[in-house]
Amino acid sequence: MDGLDTDLRRRGYATWNFTWPSRRVPVAEAALAVRDGLVAAHGAAVLTRPVHAVTHSLGGIVALHLARHLPIGHLVMLAPPVRGSRVARAFADWRLFQWFYGPAGGQVAQPPDDWHPPGTIASIGVIAGTAGLHWGNPVSWATRALGVLPADLASDGTVAAAETRPDLAHHYLEVPATHTWIMDDPAVRERVAQFLRAGQFAGDGPSGADTMDP
Repeated sequence: MDGLDTDLRRRGYATWNFTWPSRRVPVAEAALAVRDGLVAAHGAAVLTRPVHAVTHSLGGIVALHLARHLPIGHLVMLAPPVRGSRVARAFADWRLFQWFYGPAGGQVAQPPDDWHPPGTIASIGVIAGTAGLHWGNPVSWATRALGVLPADLASDGTVAAAETRPDLAHHYLEVPATHTWIMDDPAVRERVAQFLRAGQFAGDGPSGADTMDP
């Protein structure tokens, strides 16, 4: 996320870039780690004012849990597997998967009932990728070869587009990007900045239509 962080700073945002301990703790504990990191970096007052958030993949689930502990303003989630993940279910028994994704990976394979916990979030924007096969995303080749994410299913090679939509009111758009590098796509960066400013995406045709689920 460093490149996106730099881009947002150039646009005038004060940013805080945090890597949560994804291989060691489940999602709820990761949210506490983010909260504690914010307090350490910015003081306890950060818990009482809205913080905008931009996340990638499982980080979106962490942000939804973080909203239990502090108010979130505009939340942009890039390729979040908020409805669980067929890829995680397919590989959940593989030791390499368990090592790389840790307890949170097991959760995304079989999401718990409180996967979308209540919290204070002013607006949610979801950006899903649709580049199902990409040379820079090795997972996409495995998921395609094994039929986990077939060619006729809209996906970013790791997460199906349909798996990115939470059971919460949200704005949604799709871009031709791959999961691993979606945050580096110039169009995605522009859309992220747009959502942070306005709390919504501006529609620009079928692939970038701004939709709102009730």
